[in-house]
Amino acid sequence: MKLRRILAPIALTSALLIAAPAAMAADGAAGPIAADHDVNTSEYTVVASYQNISAAALKTVTTAAQRDAYESLKHERGTLSVHVVPDPEDATRLIVAETFTDKRAFEAHQRGAYERAFRAVAARHGVSAPDYEIKDTSLVATTGGKTAYEKADNGGSVFTVVAEFSNVLPEWRNDFIAIAQADGYGSLTGEPGTLGFFFVPDTSDPTRFVFLETFTNLAAFEAHKNDTPAQAYLALVAKAGIVGPDFFVTGSDSGFTEPGGTSVPNQR
Repeated sequence: MKLRRILAPIALTSALLIAAPAAMAADGAAGPIAADHDVNTSEYTVVASYQNISAAALKTVTTAAQRDAYESLKHERGTLSVHVVPDPEDATRLIVAETFTDKRAFEAHQRGAYERAFRAVAARHGVSAPDYEIKDTSLVATTGGKTAYEKADNGGSVFTVVAEFSNVLPEWRNDFIAIAQADGYGSLTGEPGTLGFFFVPDTSDPTRFVFLETFTNLAAFEAHKNDTPAQAYLALVAKAGIVGPDFFVTGSDSGFTEPGGTSVPNQR
């Protein structure tokens, strides 16, 4: 995984999670913003890591990311979901996971006033330029000609998981894609706690795939990984010698003990 991790006291993460609601109280909290259009899982998915955030700048940088998320969702029709996720294992690192209608919407967002305001705050505080885990179009969650749709999760307070699988050899690629799409369909339609499921082939490396999944909480993720669709998928992973999951939010490659983190609420 492409992580340039700098370790810091874990206590800073706790401080951030306490500070974020306080910042919202001062500036006005924002709940989930209901999408006014159909949202499916064939979208442009972007996951980025911002690093080297000092303890003094942590609250300011996080609040700027939250505001960027809120304003983008409110004013940019091509922005579908944004999750701002503190790394629970590294308090100097912040993950931003986003979905857009397509690549053009992402590029418009990058040029927009809200993203530029966030980047300016990050730059002033010496935050490293974003390290992208993935920037590409996700595949539809489908099985038997039926398609599943993500649920409203763009308020930001959800459990967010970004998982990487690699060494998907050519002879297993079609099977891997089909069963992953079926996993997404089964999870979105059969698991109330599964909110979003984005499955992204890496166009620069055909043996690599990235998943962005959101859940109501950690318990919902635990239920998901033990449910039938995910177990069928993981059985293929083991059978085909595929490497993973490696988790981007926590930088963990030691199984499911550190899968992701809880996002902080988007705010005005």
